[in-house]
Amino acid sequence: MKNFRSILLVFTVLSCAKFQAQVNDSIMKKVHEEYSYERLFKENLNTNPANKLGARKYNITTFKLMTENTDTPNEIQQKGKGKNLWGAEAYSLQNLDPKTTVWGSASYTKGKTKQMVWNENADYDLIYPYVAADSVGGDMKFENYSFSGGYSKAINSYTIGITGSYRANLSYRDIDPRPKNTSANFSLALGANKLVSDKFKVGAYLEGEKYTQKHYLSFVSNQGFPMIYNMNGLGNYNELLSGKLRQAYYEGWSYGGGLQIFEASNRNWYLNLEFKKFNMDKFLTEYTDLNASKIDEQLLNASIGKFFNTGKIVWGISADGNSTERKGTENLFLNENSRNYIRIGTVERYNHKINNILFKGLLQIENTNVKSSLVPFFGWVQEKEKYSNPLSVVELNRMIYGADYQWLKTFSSDLALSVSLGISVTDVYKKSGLFNNSGKPSINQMLQENYAFQSSDFWQAKVDVNFHFTLPVVKNAFAGGKVIYSHFQNGSNTYFAATIGTIF
Repeated sequence: MKNFRSILLVFTVLSCAKFQAQVNDSIMKKVHEEYSYERLFKENLNTNPANKLGARKYNITTFKLMTENTDTPNEIQQKGKGKNLWGAEAYSLQNLDPKTTVWGSASYTKGKTKQMVWNENADYDLIYPYVAADSVGGDMKFENYSFSGGYSKAINSYTIGITGSYRANLSYRDIDPRPKNTSANFSLALGANKLVSDKFKVGAYLEGEKYTQKHYLSFVSNQGFPMIYNMNGLGNYNELLSGKLRQAYYEGWSYGGGLQIFEASNRNWYLNLEFKKFNMDKFLTEYTDLNASKIDEQLLNASIGKFFNTGKIVWGISADGNSTERKGTENLFLNENSRNYIRIGTVERYNHKINNILFKGLLQIENTNVKSSLVPFFGWVQEKEKYSNPLSVVELNRMIYGADYQWLKTFSSDLALSVSLGISVTDVYKKSGLFNNSGKPSINQMLQENYAFQSSDFWQAKVDVNFHFTLPVVKNAFAGGKVIYSHFQNGSNTYFAATIGTIF
């Protein structure tokens, strides 16, 4: 409740900034800009906080309440079989004058992840493969809250910007095994750009992030408890450090930056390059902060786009590609007794590479009261996950293609309807899996079930409807719903979401 009051306080501050801005933008213009596929195409330029100035024409403040329900029997077991959650979110961006933009957001969510097995930690995508795991698992409750804000200012031909964010997470279970995980992220980015020849801008930014997670696992039952594994990747685990492991501490740092060049007035063309490096250590706090393993990951990203505007018609194309490589290093130990471990070596055994590229097209037609947008896309994903000793390998090549369509109808100055439809196909055209089957039968079964999901073809359909209206009490309200259906050979995943809120 204390966190939720903080969210409402931030929202009040953001709302006051809106009224002080004294801008008489119409609500429907803001709605059109909010749903614009063209704006979303260019959003990746805003990783540089200086580029926030000029990213939107209209001031906007939104507050919404939301609920989500997902059912995902087709998923790796470490991420569970779905989620139920509710939350609140406030966001505001204000162009205080032609040379100054400020923005901020706050959110709070609470819910549970259903049937999560072989992972007793939070933030799996950040810390994998080095998780505490067991075959029992269960539903994991969680609470998340986050705050962010930024400032961008033009000074002559230069624009400078700064942005920061904080996110905290608590996850826990009330029955054995009883994990309690508290994690936090704090990030800061600084950027600048320069107007060249009044035609295009050249920008650069630097960013840094600190991540921590405290993990504690307990049992109440006196009838015994399952084996707790210190996992190292693809079902392999450290036998010496597994057993009654109860506590761990994760500490990570990331840093990176990027370069952009883009057309100054409407961003009708752009080139964006980004680099990020992430390092994280896992410490076993029960053993005098024993450093058990380390993650070293680097990400390269490039995107390019070109758009043409002929008045009522906007069309264009973009390409996004990125390459990620995560390396895992284990420390080797000799134990003189149950509490004294001596490091005798270090070995890099885990490697996970993902390369992908995605091409998108855009055709947007706008008449007096109706705007229609079509976004066809196709791309490839190459993924290889490997553990060197004992050898375990999963290699997957996927092709992705489909299209999204949006229809936005304005009925009056305070009444509008947005309908978005989408269809996509994921085709796994090359796959291979090699596993170390000398381990526990339950671990081998987990590996086979995960691989069956990862190597499966599927198609996905989605519908997203948002209705903007005005009530006597609540002005400029909106309500929306979203459904995503994913069909696999052996079943399906479903996602339902509902949102109510206000925009001004």
